[in-house]
Amino acid sequence: MSVPPVDPEIQSLLETSDTGIFPVHGLASVLANPERYQLLRERPDTTADDRAKVEDLFIPGPGGQLRLRVYRPVAPATGDVLPVVLYLHGGAFTYGSPEAEEDHALRYALDAEAVVVSVDYRLAPEHPYPAAADDAYAALTWLADHAARIGGDPGRIAVAGVSAGGNLAASTVLRARDLGGPKVALQLLMYPAVDGGTTSASAREFTDTPILDRDATRLAWRHYVGDQDLETYASPAQAPDLSGLPPAFVVVAEVDPLRDEGHRYAERLGAAGVTTELIQVPGAVHGFDVLFPTARISERNLTDQVRALREALHS
Repeated sequence: MSVPPVDPEIQSLLETSDTGIFPVHGLASVLANPERYQLLRERPDTTADDRAKVEDLFIPGPGGQLRLRVYRPVAPATGDVLPVVLYLHGGAFTYGSPEAEEDHALRYALDAEAVVVSVDYRLAPEHPYPAAADDAYAALTWLADHAARIGGDPGRIAVAGVSAGGNLAASTVLRARDLGGPKVALQLLMYPAVDGGTTSASAREFTDTPILDRDATRLAWRHYVGDQDLETYASPAQAPDLSGLPPAFVVVAEVDPLRDEGHRYAERLGAAGVTTELIQVPGAVHGFDVLFPTARISERNLTDQVRALREALHS
């Protein structure tokens, strides 16, 4: 399989970005070295936005105190009680934080007019599966019971995640269905890592793609699940039945090892009767909208993400 060309604007940004501890190529070398991926866990400085109130809440979690970072528009046009977006950051199950994706969360909060709750879930390999999945589901159940505390409507909840967070989002809605848990209005899955077997053609053959390649993908899964069996809530592609799940908005990046498994998961959702919208972004690399939000393809897709949230939460 030949690797598609990268969008020219994204390619230019890849060539000029200061990669620092996060290399454009060779993420596997970072994930293989605890001293290097620990650096990626450092919380970046965040920029205040006077259009939103940002606060940290701490709730009881399955592994102890669980931090939720909450973003709420200061002057929403749709009233005081807003829908809620449970947000799960990416980071190969191994790094990342709510602060690292604060711009993404703020975009959802301000443009979709929602309270966004970003989960500071436990990270592998120190906390392998099911730690992160348990934290994500605990956050959902807490929101369903305590949404009023943050001015949220428990009847309008979406679950969104990017990359490893897309895995956790898919896992969370599967668990909610199976356990009779909170009702979810939308699952927004951005280039999700849903197949721990890494069996798709793109996962096997994209060996030198920017940002994420085959080796990094496999190492991330090794950190997350180790020698455990790939059960459904670890690897949602293993779920035998995808019926009864909330509507889905799935985005895949064309130049991404996770591309084909995202396609397949969206196709299975549709075949199971789940209303599903699938968008493949031509020339996009893994994490394009988070890493390069001002690129034209990122801006177009972020607009689509917000549109999907508004349609699901404000209709």
